Amino acid sequence: MSADKNNQGNHPSTITLTGRLVLRTFGKFSKSEHLGVFLVTAQGDYLIRPAGCNPFMENPLMEQAGKTITTTGYIVDYVFLAQSWQEEPD
Repeated sequence: MSADKNNQGNHPSTITLTGRLVLRTFGKFSKSEHLGVFLVTAQGDYLIRPAGCNPFMENPLMEQAGKTITTTGYIVDYVFLAQSWQEEPD
């Protein structure tokens, strides 16, 4: 995925966001359609996956859908690449 290729070793600014993880259809009506994990924040919604994670494999954050997390990482295009995350208490 271009989100990893374009920025290897040249990461944009690291930011910290807090939001809820939700499952949504990504790429609806395209050959790329799949269930994606989104981070829904006050700043916007971002497709999220761990930095360095293969975009074609199952996202390990999928298991935490419905939970609120605080995560640190960087945004490339429309993808938030999480370097670390922590579940927030309800």
